[in-house]
Amino acid sequence: MLLLSRFKISGHSMEPRIRHGEFVLVSSLPYLFKNPKKGDIIAFKNKAKRVLIKRISEIKGENYFVLGDNRHDSLDSRKFGRILHQEIIGKVVAKL
Repeated sequence: MLLLSRFKISGHSMEPRIRHGEFVLVSSLPYLFKNPKKGDIIAFKNKAKRVLIKRISEIKGENYFVLGDNRHDSLDSRKFGRILHQEIIGKVVAKL
């Protein structure tokens, strides 16, 4: 992964913070020296290798429980379980 990548949001799971069709910048730099924390919005690859954007809700060791801000329309850890630290691409650092 590059230090900075751009992703287009497809879906409504992070609304109203991030809307369908908007772009976000994701950086791997924040997690080179410290671990993700609760409340961070992250990009990660799911088992199908699709990139998802979610907020960290809970941390247990190297496992992260992630949720979309729009709980009524979000495919998140409630469906697919916790994600592992190595699945995280980076932190969302800006919305374009």
